[in-house]
Amino acid sequence: MSMLLNGVSGLNAANSALGAVSQNVANAAVKGYSRQTVYLETAAGGLNGVKVTKIDRIVNSFLNDDIWRTSADTGYYEGFQNYIGYLEQILGTESLNLNDAVAGIRASFNAAMSAPDSAAYRQQALSSAQSLVQDIAQINGALSDQQAKLGKELSDLADNSSSLLQQIAEMNNKISKAMALGQPVAELSDARENLVTELSGYLGVDITDVGDGNLNISSKNGAPLVVGSKAAAVSVTGTSVDVSFNSQNFALNEFVGGRIGGLLNVDATVLQPSKLQLETIVSSVADSVNTALSEGFDLNGLPGEPLFVYNPADVLGTFGVNAALEPDDLAFTGRVDDGFGNWIPSGGRGDNGNIANLVSALNGSMTGYDTLIGDLAIQSKQVQSSVKTAQLLKDNALAARDSVSGVNLDEEAANLMFYQQLYDANARVISTADQLFKTLINIF
Repeated sequence: MSMLLNGVSGLNAANSALGAVSQNVANAAVKGYSRQTVYLETAAGGLNGVKVTKIDRIVNSFLNDDIWRTSADTGYYEGFQNYIGYLEQILGTESLNLNDAVAGIRASFNAAMSAPDSAAYRQQALSSAQSLVQDIAQINGALSDQQAKLGKELSDLADNSSSLLQQIAEMNNKISKAMALGQPVAELSDARENLVTELSGYLGVDITDVGDGNLNISSKNGAPLVVGSKAAAVSVTGTSVDVSFNSQNFALNEFVGGRIGGLLNVDATVLQPSKLQLETIVSSVADSVNTALSEGFDLNGLPGEPLFVYNPADVLGTFGVNAALEPDDLAFTGRVDDGFGNWIPSGGRGDNGNIANLVSALNGSMTGYDTLIGDLAIQSKQVQSSVKTAQLLKDNALAARDSVSGVNLDEEAANLMFYQQLYDANARVISTADQLFKTLINIF
């Protein structure tokens, strides 16, 4: 009977293997599918045939970790580049070049040298100042829009991350239960790995395989994201991102990786510092001009009034031309000491003694702006290079994973022929055993 039992065991093994091959071929085009194989083992005892120990996926945890790491890096640099590239474009565009706007004010002051009492030249100076105000208003609007867009994107990423974490926790629960009951978990495991891959694009993750079917996940700064069947929730307030797990809150910073990390980093190291630097530059220009005007006199012999006004708490948002200032109020007239410690006009309506002071106040005032544009250009170029490198490494990681876990149709065709032959051979063994048995019966 051992011959018959051996044939039956071999037939069952070949049938299971053919089932795995057909499953692989059917899912060859499914993204993230891991090919399956039958693990065979000689049955215990003498001449007891073969047994199927398990049908499982062919996976490599190191290659999966590599995919998750490179996905996080790609998401990080892409998120960073989207915002720094836009900021570089806005500040570097020719139509919003603050250098040109300031140069226009300087040119209007120089033009007034020849006829400082001319209403046309004085109006031109006010118009040039208004052009600077309009450029700054546009830049401020673009920066505000970017800040709002970043906050909205962080909120969307937080919602998506929370949903993925919940789905992964549910998968943990299903897989651990199925493993406890000895049921297959290949398809569930594939689905869970796809969810982790998607999550890693949003947020860098550390994975711990507990061994009972559960994957525990934490962020790169140690915040728990998934523990068994429990999932954290990700929330955003402004541009601050927090993780809530079991009534405990954990703040995420720019070092957590993924697109969320990239957005937090570009906000902390580019958007906010650039705005502060712009405010410093703009307020410095305004203060220099206003100080120079305060050292002269207008056409009515009155001390000069400020040309620019702004609120120090929101320089870019409140920057403007003094609405009360009329062309005659521009303090182009110089000043002299009257001998008693008091300043008086140095000349009449045609005096231009303070204009040189105004021009001097603007010379070199935009050096910080040129430095800002240059730094943004350098940093943007570096990040663009990092995006390309990260994407290449991600593609390589996916290719490495597919070379091990992906379905190769040529290989499956060879396996199909092999297991078909194995099936036929075992069927012949059973047939031969049956004939031998019948021969033995007919003897009696």
